[in-house]
Amino acid sequence: TDFNFLTFAQWGPRKNLENTIQWFIEEFIDVPVGLVVKTFIVNNSTIDRHETEKRIKGMLDKYPQRKCKVYLLHGDMSDSEMMALYNNSKIKALASLTHGEGFGLPLFEAAYNGLPVIAPDWSGHVDFLYKPAEDKKGKIKNKAHFARVDYDIGPIPKEVVWDGVLIKDSMWCYPKQGSYKMKLREVYKEYGRFKKQAKDLKSWILKNFEEKEQYNKFTNIVDSVLRAPDEEVDLLFNQLLAQGNG
Repeated sequence: TDFNFLTFAQWGPRKNLENTIQWFIEEFIDVPVGLVVKTFIVNNSTIDRHETEKRIKGMLDKYPQRKCKVYLLHGDMSDSEMMALYNNSKIKALASLTHGEGFGLPLFEAAYNGLPVIAPDWSGHVDFLYKPAEDKKGKIKNKAHFARVDYDIGPIPKEVVWDGVLIKDSMWCYPKQGSYKMKLREVYKEYGRFKKQAKDLKSWILKNFEEKEQYNKFTNIVDSVLRAPDEEVDLLFNQLLAQGNG
């Protein structure tokens, strides 16, 4: 297929991969559009690949008359192979229905390479998918430079609670099916507009997310926490919890 979406995710609850794939199929069931899925379940073993194929084929078998395609990428890829994937002429956009991100590295790498992004308008990735822009009144405001998927906010499921990682009573976003499908279709039909937006975002990211600067920000935060009294660490932790980033 000449027009393909790309998605990166470990096959687990937080990444919401099942809906990412199924809703894509439903939206493009009569259109020859592709979805390239770079995923794994536990590791990059042959057994893992067979189980991953089995899951995807189980989903595809429900739609025998579909014209859209789903492609599986499984296994280690070098940095240069990854960059080639983001810049492949047939890869047009990255799609994610993540429930929440601390940062969202694949989303950042896509934006860094000028690839349009479809994602929920919530969580860590909005730090770099918005950029300052002047409005009609001449005021500078942060403006979204990606296809924003609407969502609801709700508690994480009890079965995914993971002490120290996915904390009980924290929150996830739950992307809306109709909004995701609409954004897929918009990017497909109005690709020039989204590609121009992505190029603009790329230029801003290259200037404002330079590697050394980001490294210094990260190490300064870690250093400040390590040096802080226990009560200040607890306060910071509770503030992060209250933000609901899961």
